[in-house]
Amino acid sequence: MSTLGASDIGPLTWVKGEIDLALDRALEALGQLAGNPADSAQIKFAQTHLHQAHGALAIVGLDGVTQLSEGVEQFLAALDSGQLAVAPEQVALAQRAVTAI
Repeated sequence: MSTLGASDIGPLTWVKGEIDLALDRALEALGQLAGNPADSAQIKFAQTHLHQAHGALAIVGLDGVTQLSEGVEQFLAALDSGQLAVAPEQVALAQRAVTAI
């Protein structure tokens, strides 16, 4: 049984820069979406970059953060499909979730 203190963070340090970059790009796309809610292409950009970060997080075994990123991906998919309306509150929620990751 491993604990957080005993975890090997080596693999995370190798990919942290890429994770941060992908999350920054997702936030940038969400910022563009906040400025223009009709620009649905920004949802796709945010999804793509978040998915990249999600994959890297899964590889290094950060299960809790991976579950959060998966939930945010599902939320963005609901926005993209029209299942949820693209409203300022929804975009702000996505931005806070990506920032939390």
